[in-house]
Amino acid sequence: MKKRKRSSYKHKREAFTNRPVRDKFFTKEDVFVSRLASILMVPKGKIPWIFSQRPITTIRLNSLKGDTEQTKKELERKGYILEEISWAKNTYFVPNKNKDEASQTEEYNDGKYYIQNLSSILATLILEPKKGESILDMCAAPGSKSTHIAEITNNQANIIANDIDVSRSSDLQSVLNQFGAKAKVTLSDAKEFGKKYPVYFDKVLLDAPCSGEGLIYFKGPKPLRYWSMDKVKRNIFVQKELIVSAFKTLKHGSSMIYSTCTLEPDENEGVLTHLLKTFPNAKIDKINIKNEILKSTPELKPYIKPGITKWSGNVYDSQVGNAIRIIPNKMMMGFFLAKISKE
Repeated sequence: MKKRKRSSYKHKREAFTNRPVRDKFFTKEDVFVSRLASILMVPKGKIPWIFSQRPITTIRLNSLKGDTEQTKKELERKGYILEEISWAKNTYFVPNKNKDEASQTEEYNDGKYYIQNLSSILATLILEPKKGESILDMCAAPGSKSTHIAEITNNQANIIANDIDVSRSSDLQSVLNQFGAKAKVTLSDAKEFGKKYPVYFDKVLLDAPCSGEGLIYFKGPKPLRYWSMDKVKRNIFVQKELIVSAFKTLKHGSSMIYSTCTLEPDENEGVLTHLLKTFPNAKIDKINIKNEILKSTPELKPYIKPGITKWSGNVYDSQVGNAIRIIPNKMMMGFFLAKISKE
């Protein structure tokens, strides 16, 4: 066989290296923008704008710590503009104060109102906690939803507020104390609750750890410092274990909420599909409050979408269409919510 001369390889190599070459590596921002454009089905150029909106400060007046009407009057006397949200009791937009300003009042320190994003408030409203029920908040820290459950039920529900981290559990207890909420704080791996409390709770709230895309704010410093594809992939395994554990703790005929502050289908619809395949008696219910929200707040219509049934070659169970996705906007942070019943 005739050998090729070394010079011929050199010629080909030079020809290749002299071509105009695109950047070999994509930045984290490139990956995020491309991925979210695909998920949200919008042009890439729109993603930085979507994630550059900071929601209006929202507060929830706390009836466990005084008369809510009196708290409202005190805040208005101090110059707070309070815009009522008709579908969320005791909840107001505060367009003239940021979160830092809203946390500097005597009323806040006394626990008379909680600063909480409207998406987070919605999760508890969909749960519909009732007096006398046994309710589990599986990943409860920092305590916004546990305090809301306690407030809705007037401290007459049996609430377990759990977290796996020691310092977060300590902070959770402090928050419950500040806002007058009665709940038993536990320090436990929530993946074990299915074994510890089988068929035990009337309601379960699983606000699962996630990649946090709904919290990303492009105008802030290093907005993607906590986001990565590795984090997305790691979370999926944890979320599947958590949702299975949560469902096992649920009484028959009862319901639970699965929520995240991410828009990743694999962390949302994919996790729900895993649950439905694991338990034939699991069902994703329609969220009734959605119609009330869109009727009273029509400007939210472009931002509240149904769950995704197909994405990037993945086909999810058709029931996931009953879940809702909240696209980041000036009123609500990015969020995912599903109501699951146990037949």
